[in-house]
Amino acid sequence: MTLERTPLAPLAVAFGIGIVLAPLIEPGVLWTVWLAALAIGAALLTLGEARGAAVTLLVAVAALGALRGTEEPLPADHLARIGLPRVASVEGRLAVEPTRWAPDRTRLLIDAERADGAPVSGRIQATVYGVPPSLTEGQRIAARLKLHPATGFHNPGTFDYGAHLARQGIRVVATGRAESIATPDDRAPPWSVRVRRAAVAAIGEALPPGSAALLAGLLLGDRTDLPRDVDEAFRLAGVYHVLAVSGFNVAILAGAAWALCRFLRLPRRAGAATAIVIVIGFALVVGPSPSVLRAVVMAVLVLAALLLERDASVTNSLALAAVAILAVRPGDLFDPGFQLSFAATLGIVVAPLPRGAIVGALAVSAAAQLAVLPVTLAHFNQLSTIGVIANLAVVPLAGAATVMGLVAVGLSLLSETIGAVAFDAVWPVLLALRGVVALAARVPGAVVHLPAPGPTAVTCYIGGLALLLVQGRAASTRSRRVHQGVAVALLALAVGIAAWPLVQPPDGRLRITVLDVGQGDAVVVEMPDGRTILVDAGSGGPMRLDAGERVVAPFLWNRGVLRLAGVAVTHDDADHAGGAAAVQRLFWIDERWTALSAPSEPRRFGRALVTPLPPPAAPGGRRNDAGLVLRVELGLASILLAADIGAAREHELVVSGARLASTVLKVAHHGSRFSTTAEFLRAVRPIAAAISVGAHNAYGHPDSGVLARLAEEGVGVYRTDRDGAVIFETDGGTLTVTRWAQRTVDRFCLEPEGIC
Repeated sequence: MTLERTPLAPLAVAFGIGIVLAPLIEPGVLWTVWLAALAIGAALLTLGEARGAAVTLLVAVAALGALRGTEEPLPADHLARIGLPRVASVEGRLAVEPTRWAPDRTRLLIDAERADGAPVSGRIQATVYGVPPSLTEGQRIAARLKLHPATGFHNPGTFDYGAHLARQGIRVVATGRAESIATPDDRAPPWSVRVRRAAVAAIGEALPPGSAALLAGLLLGDRTDLPRDVDEAFRLAGVYHVLAVSGFNVAILAGAAWALCRFLRLPRRAGAATAIVIVIGFALVVGPSPSVLRAVVMAVLVLAALLLERDASVTNSLALAAVAILAVRPGDLFDPGFQLSFAATLGIVVAPLPRGAIVGALAVSAAAQLAVLPVTLAHFNQLSTIGVIANLAVVPLAGAATVMGLVAVGLSLLSETIGAVAFDAVWPVLLALRGVVALAARVPGAVVHLPAPGPTAVTCYIGGLALLLVQGRAASTRSRRVHQGVAVALLALAVGIAAWPLVQPPDGRLRITVLDVGQGDAVVVEMPDGRTILVDAGSGGPMRLDAGERVVAPFLWNRGVLRLAGVAVTHDDADHAGGAAAVQRLFWIDERWTALSAPSEPRRFGRALVTPLPPPAAPGGRRNDAGLVLRVELGLASILLAADIGAAREHELVVSGARLASTVLKVAHHGSRFSTTAEFLRAVRPIAAAISVGAHNAYGHPDSGVLARLAEEGVGVYRTDRDGAVIFETDGGTLTVTRWAQRTVDRFCLEPEGIC
């Protein structure tokens, strides 16, 4: 692959770099750079300096990408400006087909037009509870909704859902009851929606639920009804890509359409035109995800080359697809689906593939896995060890099921009887696919979780792979050896940098992170000797976001923690214990503590001491008051983790003479008015307090009286709903507190006579 043969590749890279740099440069500067680059490029081209003109053209394209990626200010009538949270009667149109993600929960994307009678703009992502009326894309609806700003959790090394929604143009989220939805018009579904519904219905009527859900995932990317164990097996086996409608599906569809046209002896151009129409229609049915758009653009370009009887460059097609998508939706550059789709395709295209069916298939799978490795580690902390092998069986089976499923759906629309026979033929293939995936998922170590690599490691990795690819074109043996040596060095450096969090020696400091998990508790305690304990794991359970899997686990992996010295669950409430099951599944754990099984004596971790406070004197009583309370100390610094105890338990601890005095207090019960009494505060005497609380929660936490009592005692208050994760670090003599959302740091000197 050379730049002469793939002139669009550098343009696509430059455009993407511009989007990445957009937040760092003012729009006025970008306009100046763009105009200057165009002028200089034109002058150089006039003087015959083609190379210099090409460089300035790339600068101009990068500036254009940055301008396209610049966030535009919200209009004055945008919903996000009307003072949220609030309850409002909203009128608007559904932007896409509703998504049912649980039996009684449906997600709607609404382009708002009016709120409480006033004209507004902006897109709302609404979750409605109950069974809504029949709704379809483009339909006008009116509903009573509780509106909130679109925010996510703010923690080091974890997914920012609020930023993800913002890139999709969603700044407001909402909840409401399905029975409050009214439909002023009775709009008929678009043809694409009717086709999709008919296909799902035909599949559901002809196959058992598990197989029907799997085929719907293969054909349409609809994984709503896919059993959780099947979904998890595809992830563990490293073959989830077959369930995410992408180039795999589009390539099979385009190839099948082209082969059918050739079988019917249609002229070459007519066959290409027919395949183009089928591929575009498929995209309209399944929806415009980044991977589908990439595959469709590439397929259309390749088929158009056949139509025009010209040779198609796959790399140029890939670059053009990237530019086309990013020009319309620049935020897709940061979407995992976009990155995975383009990385996998590029890896397969540029890798030297050997001949032979088995060896070639292995090489294709390995090339794709190597290309997407930085993406899967960066977004999911996952390294698949079985995926390369599993794909050898899964891809042919999934391909066969996809082709046979498409045929069965098509026949079922003509005749239910013939369709039923066709679905009976695809069922054994689906069972075989599930069996192979389940077998691969049960292989020990099928997925290894590792820290996400940083930009330096990713750059070294890409540079090393690129040098290995071009070393074969070096002019001499010496040059090839130099390329190979540098490539190996870069790859080794990438591995070393990425693995550093796993092997770095302990720094002798105590680090306590109160994670932002919404309305719940999750506290990570990193000891001076390098060991880590987790106190609570946030929410989890049926129909809840699993904070243990989505927040706690990624945070720990990115800190280089694969093994926990202990997991303490203070009590059984879902907002504290719900995420513990995921943590126990994903980590090695040395000890498990509860209020009933906590150590009876203080435990030492290097220079740090963890002391479980005495349990209640009398059994029974309030469940919260029976929770496990821990005190962690290092030198002059200490933190009291007060779980969800209430006033009665606080009083009991005070009169018991337990050692409560602490530098930091993790405020009990998210700042409930039934906790954090003045008596208790006087006994603890903290200089800082952390409140783990969900934004705009329904309980009114933290209570204004609690905040007032903390202020009266001169306590600095840190809140996860406002500050994101709150990180306390100490060497025993000084204490630093970091508000992660604002990246601000407060410093406290604990030595009465010391200079800090």
